[in-house]
Amino acid sequence: MKILGISCGRRMGNTEILVKEALMGAQELGAEVEFIRLGDLNLKPCTGCNACVVNLFEKAGTGECVIKDDDFAFIDEKILECDGLILGSPIYEKSPSGQLKILNDRMGPSHDYAFRLIAKKIREEKNITTGKGPDERSFKIRAASLIAVGGSEWDNFALPMLHLFTLSWQMEVVDKFLVNWVALPGMVALKEDILKRARMSGRHVAETLMKPITEAKYIGEEGVCPICHSKLFEIRNSKDNYPVVCGICGVKGTLNVIDGKVKFEISEEEKSNSHVTLSGKFKHADELNNISLKPAPNAHELPQRLEKYRTYLTYSKPQR
Repeated sequence: MKILGISCGRRMGNTEILVKEALMGAQELGAEVEFIRLGDLNLKPCTGCNACVVNLFEKAGTGECVIKDDDFAFIDEKILECDGLILGSPIYEKSPSGQLKILNDRMGPSHDYAFRLIAKKIREEKNITTGKGPDERSFKIRAASLIAVGGSEWDNFALPMLHLFTLSWQMEVVDKFLVNWVALPGMVALKEDILKRARMSGRHVAETLMKPITEAKYIGEEGVCPICHSKLFEIRNSKDNYPVVCGICGVKGTLNVIDGKVKFEISEEEKSNSHVTLSGKFKHADELNNISLKPAPNAHELPQRLEKYRTYLTYSKPQR
């Protein structure tokens, strides 16, 4: 088994130390480990061109990105190679590193497990033999541990956004933990309890990979959402019977306080709509296909309507 560690922090910073400590734990159980510091890579932002999705569905391709002059292909291959992932990031303004969001955007719909399954099925049904199609390694369920490191309790979006990175890949998140009050570089190396926690996390990822993924167990702090352990929710003041939405898996329900504890209650039917389930992802794909990707009846008017925006103002750019 191969476990990849990705740190989104500075060289030899607290995040790197904890990710490496977790990898040491995994290595103790025989895992082959590798480490990447995201800051060493040149990653360009997604342009939203949808060429990767077109390549996947309409050209029977792999869903590859058209941006070739950066390091995206390198890290894409590394994740495809791995069986488990240790992902860590420092917390900047309550959330992970912006470079992780860039990587997450680049691994959007074209890397979605369900979307690639659909593309594979289309190839089989149409007996398409041209093009490579989705990489078969895409369909391996990986185990993941998430580590967020901050200098205070300004951390609300840290673990949720780290968790979002795993959604497209359909990774099984078996642990996530938050480390606070370690703002100075390297200081976490003096905290034996936190180092022990990180090593345990890496060992747990390795132990998970030694068994069928259906036996995977989550060992992190229990959240409020029973599906993804999220503590982040959106309250929608609507007439919907389920006005509360989980910020990670999107499942809808109601919040209640029972015996002094907040409980998020969801129906059995609603569980299948969760974004961490294949059924929820297939539903999302159907919605895209039948609603937002469906041409409007007056689409022929679009060029004329866009003209006033095309000619309105000029772009302000720095002089080179």
